[in-house]
Amino acid sequence: MNSKVVSSGKRWVFAVLVLFSVCGTAISVWNLIRTFQGTLTVMGVLQSVIQLLAHLSILGYVLYTNRMEGAGSFLGVVYAYAALLGIQLLQSGQMIDQFGLSKELTMMINIFNLIAFANVIMFSNKLDQKKASVGYIAFAVILKLAGELILIIKMREFINFSVILISLSVPILGLTILFAYLYYIQSDPKTK
Repeated sequence: MNSKVVSSGKRWVFAVLVLFSVCGTAISVWNLIRTFQGTLTVMGVLQSVIQLLAHLSILGYVLYTNRMEGAGSFLGVVYAYAALLGIQLLQSGQMIDQFGLSKELTMMINIFNLIAFANVIMFSNKLDQKKASVGYIAFAVILKLAGELILIIKMREFINFSVILISLSVPILGLTILFAYLYYIQSDPKTK
């Protein structure tokens, strides 16, 4: 992906990308601080650190994309997001079980996370095929958002506004990656 061209007519998209990236990074820093203030678990620390790195990677990509060439820098962002989904897949069964949710609901959330993870990996493999790649990342974002909304509704007595923000920042990160892909891919003549 050659991303040297930033269209002046679409500066509002760039502004939204920066806003989402900055907000996500701030929420991730806040989440990391909260993680170290509470009971530390290996999975909790890993999830918080990977979430922060994923948000920092998209922020760096969005802010410095005019200086980058090729798909390598964007693939780093995609792999960071895949790592975040992967760690949440490992962590979610453990966390959901602690809140007394049914096995069926736990399994459904885990399946959503697994399919979202697989779709992000497929997205990374199809970056040069716009239609296919958009379908993969959009499906991943929709599944992740659906899973997070279901958890928020089912666990409403255990969570507060801060947990909702942290929870929704993950699908919004995926949406930011989708917007970044659509925004910058237009300048690559190799994309079908």
